[in-house]
Amino acid sequence: MESSQHPSTPNPASKKSGDVEVLVYAAPKFWPFMGIGALLGVIIAFISAYSGEESADFTRAAVAGFLSVGFAFVGVTLACIAFLIVDRITRKKARRALAVPMGAAEHQ
Repeated sequence: MESSQHPSTPNPASKKSGDVEVLVYAAPKFWPFMGIGALLGVIIAFISAYSGEESADFTRAAVAGFLSVGFAFVGVTLACIAFLIVDRITRKKARRALAVPMGAAEHQ
């Protein structure tokens, strides 16, 4: 494509009245981060529940269940932090562009 069709930094002279200046970047998806964080927390909980000493008071499955809840919460919290870091990095690599409306709204 020619640079005149999609300028990376639009100038005010080429901007029409209906055009909108937008910020374009590849944003990460929120829910995959949360799912992976929770899954890693549950996996670590099962590993710690079945690798430690067996308790006389609780079964290994009960310990795994209790630890899964806590470790999944910690995993989701860390995944939220990782998501925010990745989002901040991708936002810094953003570029400005002009969005041109395709046509008039057809729902009347």
